[in-house]
Amino acid sequence: MDVKRFLIFGLIVLSAFVSCRKQASVTVIPFGRLSTGEEVTLWHLENASGASMDVTDFGCRIVKICMPDRDGVIDDVVVGYGDLETFEKADRFFGPVIGRYGNRINHASFTLDGTKYNIVANENLAGEPVQCHGGYKGFDQFVWKGEVVREEGRQGVKFYRLSPDGEEGFPGNMEASVTYWLSDDNVVTLEYEATTDKTTVVNLSNHTFFNLRGSEPSYVMEHIMQVEADTCVQNNLQYCPDILLPVEDTPFDFREPHRVDYRIDMPNEHLRIMKGMSACWVIRDWDGTLRKAADLYDRKTGRGVETWTTEPALLTYTGRGFSPEKHPNGKYGPIDKFAGMLLETIHFPDSPNQDRFPSTVLRPGEKYHSVTQYRFYAK
Repeated sequence: MDVKRFLIFGLIVLSAFVSCRKQASVTVIPFGRLSTGEEVTLWHLENASGASMDVTDFGCRIVKICMPDRDGVIDDVVVGYGDLETFEKADRFFGPVIGRYGNRINHASFTLDGTKYNIVANENLAGEPVQCHGGYKGFDQFVWKGEVVREEGRQGVKFYRLSPDGEEGFPGNMEASVTYWLSDDNVVTLEYEATTDKTTVVNLSNHTFFNLRGSEPSYVMEHIMQVEADTCVQNNLQYCPDILLPVEDTPFDFREPHRVDYRIDMPNEHLRIMKGMSACWVIRDWDGTLRKAADLYDRKTGRGVETWTTEPALLTYTGRGFSPEKHPNGKYGPIDKFAGMLLETIHFPDSPNQDRFPSTVLRPGEKYHSVTQYRFYAK
């Protein structure tokens, strides 16, 4: 074959290869109107291999993440709702951003630079007021402004909003953004940023429930989990940190891979207080850089996901409060007990009141920045 024919043949092969690959894309879809009349939008992100992710500007919710199994079958690994009416009227915390402060602040108050702030309490636990996930009107309750963003090898949506001074009791006008990226190598990245004009506290996260089995309802406690932690939190009666304990000889020792429920019947004070499997781990050797926190794997499908984060803690909740009676309108039918689990990366609950934990204080002139990655794989 002469050089000219060789070059032509090479171009034909290259053209055929390129034509077989999908083009990464972002599709913007109307998602309906809230009861307030606000229009809501859905963004469908698809990468070059056909994996996809759906997100909406109502509370920056993750609606779907569709990933391949070991045979290449792509299915949704997110448990929750699929329509706007249910997102608005049913359980708030399927898939949204949570803030200004994710998880709980005990006594619904904290002191900052000598000033006490009483924030809105949306829970009462053992006779004490508690704020959970930002109060009655947390970040999940707002329609954010969204725009498509693109970089080499990935595409996403960046959401913005201004949280005004005094919202749910928090000081400072805080400008916040949440960016969701989907890369061509099946990595979902969540990137949070915030600035403030007055000293405040911030702890942003996402509240997506995962089940790697796919859209067929199944028992998530069969998943195999490994966590990069030697220490876990024992809560008090307000579900806030009380004692830090070694994981050894507890139901929370996942230094080696185990079924999620492998010690669910073991006598344990934290399990008793939380009425089941719910845990907060201290990430080993945390220094604020992106590091592996956990690995979750489903043996039947071969789907797995590694959780990487800049946050110091990993919190899980395995859906013990789900039931077909409470959650009849799931995307794929009623949502049953233990149908999905959180892989929630956060600063520790109640940190504004507990100096032993890394600070969640944000001051004027500083920028809050947090990154979490869900690195999906199949084997």
